[in-house]
Amino acid sequence: MPSSMKTLLVGKNSKDIAGLVKQLGFQIVTEHPDVIISYGGDGTLLYAERMHPGAPKLPIRDSSVCKKCPQHGEKVLLEKLLAGKLQLKEYRKLETTILYQTFYALNDSVIRNLHPMHTIRFKVTSSTSHPGLDPGSINNKLLIGDGIVVATPFGSTGYFHSITRKSFEQGFGVAFNNTTEKVDPLFLKDEDEVTFKLIRGNATLSFDNNPDLFNIDAGSEITFKLSNQVAKIYELESLRCPDCEVTRG
Repeated sequence: MPSSMKTLLVGKNSKDIAGLVKQLGFQIVTEHPDVIISYGGDGTLLYAERMHPGAPKLPIRDSSVCKKCPQHGEKVLLEKLLAGKLQLKEYRKLETTILYQTFYALNDSVIRNLHPMHTIRFKVTSSTSHPGLDPGSINNKLLIGDGIVVATPFGSTGYFHSITRKSFEQGFGVAFNNTTEKVDPLFLKDEDEVTFKLIRGNATLSFDNNPDLFNIDAGSEITFKLSNQVAKIYELESLRCPDCEVTRG
């Protein structure tokens, strides 16, 4: 690690830890950081990755909304970072192209009905699936519902899990949102692709917590796959720890 690590602070209340960061010997910068400290929750981390893709990030829970265990206090994590005691892990992102633009999602991409009172009709075609699930049972089958959630392992504990009550650690997955008939989720491998085709209705595409929505017209096809682009994150467990108590939303 650099003797004076350059860090950029991200988060609504990140100013609350600026004094501690400086006291420990970090240099606070606004560009070209060695590490980005994401001070908040999952949403703050997703925002930080969207604004600064690929830069190493250390997520720390905001103390104003979380009573943290001894292992995940601000000072403990920052001192471990300076001492080189935190492992930097890489998380592959989802890739998709729409309107001649390519987007990368760390968490998930969601296609859903534009108007809540109207379902959409769509088809999903996958190249293969996890053992135990037959892609042939879903390929080119007309489905009626609210849409799909395509998630990475990183994002599988969120919206994907709320629909399927399942999560996963490899590849990527597709959850079928509020379809008229029960459809099991698809679990794809790293090298697979999955294509969504809108047959009838109007839909939108969103990814992570990006406020931008992209309209999808009937007849459109959108393909998802894992990208070679990765997010680099230290100590993700600081956001997943069961011993850290979130006190308010």
